[in-house]
Amino acid sequence: MATPGNTKVKLLHSLMSILFLALFAFPLLPFKVTNVLFMAFAAFTLTSYFVKPFPVGKTLIRNLVFIIPFMPYLAELCISGFDPVARFEFEKKILFFTAPLIIPLYMEVTGFRNYKLTLLIFAFSVSALALYSFAALLMKGIPFLNTGYENGAFIFRDNFENISGLHPTYFSIFALASACFLYYASLSYKKILKITCLVLSLLLFVAVLFLAVRIAIITAIIFLLVWVGRSRYSLPAKLMTASCAIVLLFALSLTLPSLKNRFSEISSWDQNTSLHGNTMSERVGILDCSLKVFSDNFWFGTGSRHFQQILNDRYVAEGQPLLKDRNFNPHNQFLSEGINYGVFALIAFIICLFIIFRKVIKTPEGMFFGVAITLFFLSESLLERQMGVYFFGLIAIILFNLYETKDEKYSLKGII
Repeated sequence: MATPGNTKVKLLHSLMSILFLALFAFPLLPFKVTNVLFMAFAAFTLTSYFVKPFPVGKTLIRNLVFIIPFMPYLAELCISGFDPVARFEFEKKILFFTAPLIIPLYMEVTGFRNYKLTLLIFAFSVSALALYSFAALLMKGIPFLNTGYENGAFIFRDNFENISGLHPTYFSIFALASACFLYYASLSYKKILKITCLVLSLLLFVAVLFLAVRIAIITAIIFLLVWVGRSRYSLPAKLMTASCAIVLLFALSLTLPSLKNRFSEISSWDQNTSLHGNTMSERVGILDCSLKVFSDNFWFGTGSRHFQQILNDRYVAEGQPLLKDRNFNPHNQFLSEGINYGVFALIAFIICLFIIFRKVIKTPEGMFFGVAITLFFLSESLLERQMGVYFFGLIAIILFNLYETKDEKYSLKGII
């Protein structure tokens, strides 16, 4: 017979779990709602711990790898006297100062290990967002407009961003990761649920192709090669499957309007033609200026307060005033860290990522997640937006804090 004390503890754990699982629907939620959910989740978790405390020293020390790379943001905030710009930059990273402590504590309190359910909630949220956004695009007739695919498919991609609330680059990494999560979920299901996961996974890959984010296409090819390499097919079958996939993607790049236009920018840039509005020329200009700013501030960086202004000044000095007007960041997370706080902070960031990914890739979903994050970090400053912080932070912390488990179930049993 359950005692009143046990009933209250179970109720508290249930509330914690509901809030925790809801966090993984963040692609569909306004940031304010997500932040409130996290604060409520943290409050319940801390309450549960204080009711029945236990040793957590090793757990918290292990999770310092998520906090250490961003300590310079906190230091600058304090040293600057809580300068508004420093505060803004710190607030974008504040999840890394809280989630690495709260989520492992929750996992210890409740015994939660069903990471697959959290990944599935995330994947279904991204799938719902994709279906809604592309349906809205079809209703507006955007996919049928030839002009929608000009200038790097600007109109098509811009309308998608306005509808979904997600930049195409962020959606693409979410979609690629979700497609993998859904595929591995399908292996545990039968019939309708299995087909549903596989269909959604395929639709997300198609969505990535239509949005034509170049780093996403490269990542998708690597995903396919890794998946084929890990499969149980014979070597000739693996080679045939990989070759067919690459040929299909090449054929799509010549026929799908958005892909064709995006990749044609590479040849235009290479031939030094049509540089105005060419995203490849913009990327090369951003990279060149960012590398020079990093070189000029190699040891200790510019500080997050001065980062954008110094980069904008470099754009002007290098004859790229249009880049200044749009306040482009380096579009590279490693360069962003290096420019902000110098080479030592960059080295610390890379070492911590290595420690995190060494453990994360032990699960198949984590392996694809790690590959996607690493590649997108080379092409986008993902952690300069809160959506990227939530994506990397929540999923990486969950996977990093798992014990070695087998046969995880995609259900609420044992959680709520």
